[in-house]
Amino acid sequence: MSSATASPPSLTTRTTRGTGPTGLTWTVLRIHRSALWLWIGYVTVTAALLLWLWGPGTAGLDIIRHCAPAEVTACTAKGPTASTYHALLDVTESLISVVPLLVAAFAGGALIGRELDSGTIRLAWTQSVSPARWLTAKLALPATLLVLGTITLVLLRRLVASSSGGLASSKWHTSTSIYHSLGPTAVVLPLLGLAIGTLVAFLVRRPLPALGLSLLVMGIVSAALRVGRDSLWPLETVTGSVSESYPSFSGVTVSEGAITGSGAHVPDPLCDGDQACLVDHDITGFYREGHPPAHFWPLQIVETGILAALTALLVTVTYAILKRRTSS
Repeated sequence: MSSATASPPSLTTRTTRGTGPTGLTWTVLRIHRSALWLWIGYVTVTAALLLWLWGPGTAGLDIIRHCAPAEVTACTAKGPTASTYHALLDVTESLISVVPLLVAAFAGGALIGRELDSGTIRLAWTQSVSPARWLTAKLALPATLLVLGTITLVLLRRLVASSSGGLASSKWHTSTSIYHSLGPTAVVLPLLGLAIGTLVAFLVRRPLPALGLSLLVMGIVSAALRVGRDSLWPLETVTGSVSESYPSFSGVTVSEGAITGSGAHVPDPLCDGDQACLVDHDITGFYREGHPPAHFWPLQIVETGILAALTALLVTVTYAILKRRTSS
């Protein structure tokens, strides 16, 4: 094979070929090949860990006590792989949860910010590549790779959860990282990070400040989603009498307190069984409210819709900024 057929197309050759989508895609891959290999390595390593947890890791577990699916702490894992199982599961949770932050930083710094700062973007636009086509190529390829990779990891993580369903580490309501790694929000959050980093890069136009600001904004958005998640779906309430005290509740407890004779929910007066105190405060029972295990998919669907809409809005704003700057 000659060097002419083996070498990637240059900007000049792309001009003579009409600079089609294939040429743009090849250029993005070539410029960001280090990031591509890092992503492939990340997905491969994380998938390998999840496959071990699903197969040999779970096979070596001795899950004792009755495993009631509705209970958070119904089961305890023992056996030769138990400590390794939980340690590696924590590692995979961290690897999956950190992706949106890293994507936001990459988009703000290397993917978009560096080209805006260096001026190479102007060179691309002079080679029969419109600004809109350039931005589409810069976003479409990373977005596709992010979706394919995170879907793979989510499916494997769900396999791990299904193979040891009684453990707290398999229940979505025990931690935010588990909640995200088991559903479609894990797929959309990196896309939101990509949109945030891109918009910040266009606003700041310097790679290092854009990188830091993208991390900050993505962190703030993630925190806001975490705080507001409980209001995305109607809460379920369980009640108990004075003699029963607080009823048991499986899932995420959002609030709890006392119930008065009129049915009002009030803070617990902390009578500690003192009947006179309970009568003085007109306490007739106690309540807990929150999200039971069955609320996983409603919460995921609503939150995914919000994330997708926010991502689309940020991308639309970015294209509008690009059009305004290039048309003036």
